[in-house]
Amino acid sequence: MPASFDFDPYEVPLSSPAATVRVCRYDAGGAGGAAYTVLPNVTCERIRYVEGPEAPTAWFRYILDDAAPSDPAPVDFGRLWPQGAAGPYVVRNDDRLVVLAIGHHGESRILFDGFAQAPQIDLDPHSQRISFLATGVAIRCWDEPIGGRLQRHADSPQDGDAVLVQLPARFNPDGRPNCTPDGADIGRSDASTGYPVFIDPDLDRDPDPRTYWTLGKLVRYILAVHNDQAFVKNPDFDRLDALLQSKGPAPGANPIGWGTAADVVVRDYDATNKAWPEALADQLDLTGFGMRFVTAEGEDGSPRSEVEIYRKDADCGGPLRDLLLSKPGAGLNPARCNVASLHLRRDSRSIVNAVTVETAQRRVEASFVLAPGFTPSPGDESAVQRVRFLRSNLAAADGEDRRKYRYYVADEAGDGHWAATTSSWSESSLDLGDLFPDDEQGNPTYVRRLRAGSAFLVSRDSQDRPLRAQLALSRDYTGPAPGLWDGTGNWQPIEGGWQLLEDRLGIYVVAEDPETWAIGEYTGDQPQEPSRTLRGVSSQANPTAPNTRFVLRLTTVVEDDLMLPASVDSRPASPTSFTRRRRVDARDHFALETVYAHSLHNPTPGPKIARDDTERAVAWARQLRAAHELPATVGSATLPGLVTAYRVGDRVARIDGRDVALQTNVGEAQGEAPTYPIISAVSWEFSDDRQATVIELSDVDVERSF
Repeated sequence: MPASFDFDPYEVPLSSPAATVRVCRYDAGGAGGAAYTVLPNVTCERIRYVEGPEAPTAWFRYILDDAAPSDPAPVDFGRLWPQGAAGPYVVRNDDRLVVLAIGHHGESRILFDGFAQAPQIDLDPHSQRISFLATGVAIRCWDEPIGGRLQRHADSPQDGDAVLVQLPARFNPDGRPNCTPDGADIGRSDASTGYPVFIDPDLDRDPDPRTYWTLGKLVRYILAVHNDQAFVKNPDFDRLDALLQSKGPAPGANPIGWGTAADVVVRDYDATNKAWPEALADQLDLTGFGMRFVTAEGEDGSPRSEVEIYRKDADCGGPLRDLLLSKPGAGLNPARCNVASLHLRRDSRSIVNAVTVETAQRRVEASFVLAPGFTPSPGDESAVQRVRFLRSNLAAADGEDRRKYRYYVADEAGDGHWAATTSSWSESSLDLGDLFPDDEQGNPTYVRRLRAGSAFLVSRDSQDRPLRAQLALSRDYTGPAPGLWDGTGNWQPIEGGWQLLEDRLGIYVVAEDPETWAIGEYTGDQPQEPSRTLRGVSSQANPTAPNTRFVLRLTTVVEDDLMLPASVDSRPASPTSFTRRRRVDARDHFALETVYAHSLHNPTPGPKIARDDTERAVAWARQLRAAHELPATVGSATLPGLVTAYRVGDRVARIDGRDVALQTNVGEAQGEAPTYPIISAVSWEFSDDRQATVIELSDVDVERSF
């Protein structure tokens, strides 16, 4: 049957009902509602939550009403300020306070949970004001700094007991892994709580049980070992490793998070003596992640605080929020407008969209055949002439005599050497093209310069200790000298009587008399000097049997002129057309070490890689770029009333009503995931005539340092 009705909508009010805010003393031992005792003479003026390692803060004020003398609450600071002040209306130091917001439908929310501290008195001729500050329960996380570390026995790295020892909590010391194996976490049966521990970084096993501390592993370890959860609960661990990875574009694509994912390896970091929130923030902030403390109501009605970890780059999966403004010229409608004031600033001066990680120079272990750095002269082997070359006489000798029969060089800079094949002085420099090959475009990758050898090699002994540089002699080697050893000849090690040159690649004979150079006993095959004494003058000045001319082979490590290729360029996401590159010093952490072919410890025809941190360095560079490639958007927005929908770490996407997008990156046409400013702080303000919520925006720090 036909019917009709009329509906006249009511007018939207110009303001919403204020929430009732109550300050309560909280007794954790009380049951249910008995745990809360309302303090009618205390009002909360402001509550602030911020991003990072900072506990929430609340400001309170006593209500002093001397117009009601029968009121039992104190009305004078003399009954409130003294340390010994007591009573149901007196808030003492370390009293636990909870701020409750009661909605107009009777629902309650916990806004704050913390401990009273820092009272303050302000007197003037007309009034007295007594206030105090309270810090969230998360402040208890600063009570006990990190000391010592939890380490597993070396003889059972997979499942042995872990012992709390008083050793530094140093992660990846000197770039060496010291974390337990993957899949060998403590409590690994429950992924939500499992965590790794330390292991001896000097272990030498095959397979190697050591792994590097990644950002995810470090966060899980610190939370599990150093947060007792008495006041702040940990998040579930099962997703932390994936959350804290470096996300990069797939080949041929651009969006962050759609392609490669790599663990962020922690650089050498010592957390000893730091509060655990500060240790976490040190690593999270550096790579574009955030942390926050949140307070809510637990299942039993008690306050519950928790630490949360989140991403801040374009792969962030956090909530998106909007700000609401009426359209230009439209009437005031509180249902479509929640902004009372707005202040925003976007600073593109601090953009860094390309990052180069400066690593240690690439190091190569190789065996070099040396040539005399002097001109041998017939007759120098005579007893009369040899006196000139005694070490005790060198102080008064000229430069040539100081070098004679003691100075053997690779001549990498072309300063000159004696060429035995032509019996002449040569200034041809050592060709290192095989050691440092040209790049893909055929350009040289090294410059002819002096390169001192290292006293320690890349190769290690059975106890994982680096071997020392070695010198050996041969009388039957026919290859070039100086030159890279070609793997031929018979060689006898020289145990002593020499030292590395400090300024170039070569050695200096330190024996008192180079004619009686004690080279040590040799029991191997094909001895080159069975007498254990090398005639260093006769063999060069007048080479006749049995003292024929010899050559020396030095096995050492030299530096390349290149670092690791740990560099990432600007992406389409960057809102500037210019490349703004920064170089990050990580020489103490990332390295590439190889053993050249035909070297003493690598007889194979190809190089042997002993250590290659390239992937880890690139992942580090990629994460730094993601954290700093967008302009800093800072500012604040004031919302009328108590609004709890906005939280620290949320992203603000747009200003509805004005069609203003707050996206800070570009490249949507190439599939870029949008990036938005992050809420870095939330404050609730309560006064006699109004309530307001202030959100502070900042996607990154305006001041950046590399």
